[in-house]
Amino acid sequence: MPVMVTLHGYVLRELLKTFGLTLAALTVLITMGGGLYNVIRFEGISAADVVRFVPLLAPIATTIAMPIAALFAATMTYGRLAADNELTACRAVGVNVHRLLGSAALLAVFVAAFTFLMSSFVLPGYAQQLERMARSNVRDFVAQQLRGKGFIHRGKSRGGGGVTLTAEDLEIVGDAQLRERGFETGPGLHYLLIHGPTFLQTDEQGQLERFAAARLGLCVIDTRKTPMEGTLYVRDGRDYVIGRHAVVIKQQQIGPLAISLPFTQRLSVAFLADLIRWRTVPWEAPRLADDVRAFRIELTRQLFGATLTRALTAGETVRLTDEAGHEYELRARSAGPTRKGVELAEAEVLVRRSSGERLRRYAARQVEVNLTPLPNGELLGEIRLVRTRAQDVLEYAFHGGREGEPRRQPTISLDGIVVPAEVRERAAAFTPAAVFDPDVPLPAGVELGDQRIGLQKAGAQVIRRLTGAIHFRLGICASALVTVVMGAALGIVFRGARALAAFALALVPLFCVTALLVLGRQLTEGEWTSPAGPVVTWGGLGAALVANALMVGLGVRR
Repeated sequence: MPVMVTLHGYVLRELLKTFGLTLAALTVLITMGGGLYNVIRFEGISAADVVRFVPLLAPIATTIAMPIAALFAATMTYGRLAADNELTACRAVGVNVHRLLGSAALLAVFVAAFTFLMSSFVLPGYAQQLERMARSNVRDFVAQQLRGKGFIHRGKSRGGGGVTLTAEDLEIVGDAQLRERGFETGPGLHYLLIHGPTFLQTDEQGQLERFAAARLGLCVIDTRKTPMEGTLYVRDGRDYVIGRHAVVIKQQQIGPLAISLPFTQRLSVAFLADLIRWRTVPWEAPRLADDVRAFRIELTRQLFGATLTRALTAGETVRLTDEAGHEYELRARSAGPTRKGVELAEAEVLVRRSSGERLRRYAARQVEVNLTPLPNGELLGEIRLVRTRAQDVLEYAFHGGREGEPRRQPTISLDGIVVPAEVRERAAAFTPAAVFDPDVPLPAGVELGDQRIGLQKAGAQVIRRLTGAIHFRLGICASALVTVVMGAALGIVFRGARALAAFALALVPLFCVTALLVLGRQLTEGEWTSPAGPVVTWGGLGAALVANALMVGLGVRR
């Protein structure tokens, strides 16, 4: 036993020495030549940004390089032991050479455990930090590209379509100036004031679709959304839509347009606990959660429209309140639901204080009551009294409890209407889980059957993707258990000067296992091939394990 301990210590020491040097070299190569290059190629980052990115990229590169470094170390170390006849000496004194492969197996277990822990519990945090850093610097990226190159281009597809923004000059606007002019400020909102902006939009064939030029433009970048959105507000310019029209613009909004990130949160870099949880509750998965939220907003709108339509059609008076506590009494000759709420004909709106005192009464031939989603997900209503060609909006003010003479007004908007408690309760009762349960019917008055079916299909696809991602990640971690020992066996067989050939040959089972893991994930994500995916994933690893046992048993003499 002391002899085996000494031999194992000697082999393990040589193994770890080669493994450490190889891992360091591969980590630097991947960090500088792979991850950092992908950061630098997004023009506009500063040297300080590069310094901040490197500590986050290095652990990711280390985890990626570790299986290859372990395979190289096992092949070279055991190949040198065989070339120096040290294994022959061990056989001569009665040592089972197969037992010396225990050091390689120990290294394989360490690599598998380290890869599992890093990929499942550590690296997702680094990926999220990279995304947060990219989001916080996106305004500087845009500003430096516009200053350095004079333009910024973002493609929509591989076919060449996209948008291009140019600028003569620009400046970063402070929050105080924005608040003075009524703009929303806060974390995640960034502004650029652009002088002489031009906006070009091309189709997938690269043909010009739209061209706009203006004297001033305000670029608003909203990093709170995924993907981020950029909106351009231009003043005093011209807008040309090729083949359709050309107009002079006083003020116009262009966008919002999606802004892609060099780092994005994907299932492959999510925490393992999140993957398992999302597989149980897919409506909480990142992309599907936004779709479910939009669906429930439309659900609330339709419930709101159906509730008001039913009451007004029956001749009842509908009472709504706003955030200030004012009460609005609505009556109408007829009402009908719309996509955003309800539309009334020949309607009256009586406005009261919270104390019950009457303030104003409005009469209009057309009134719209709409719900608008806010950035925080809440819904606020608007009563819009529309002036038509036949009649202005009539406003009656109350003085001393008596109604005055009518005043003719243009279209009037009464904002801040709160969603009635009845509607909120009915919408809340139809939970995200109910959206994906085909046995739960939609609430009465809601016509979102097609959208719901689309969400259910998307949910099933997300579950398959999550299942594939979980099996793929576990399979990648387990692959080191079979490939490292096989590399050691091949190093013994291809001894001496052929050690590099042994390493090249050892890469073949590694690539085969990786290819089977990728194939298994793709099959798992398929609607009809999903059950076969895990079989291919773990069957491939099992086949590699059998090949490993045959290689050790037949190729390496005890």
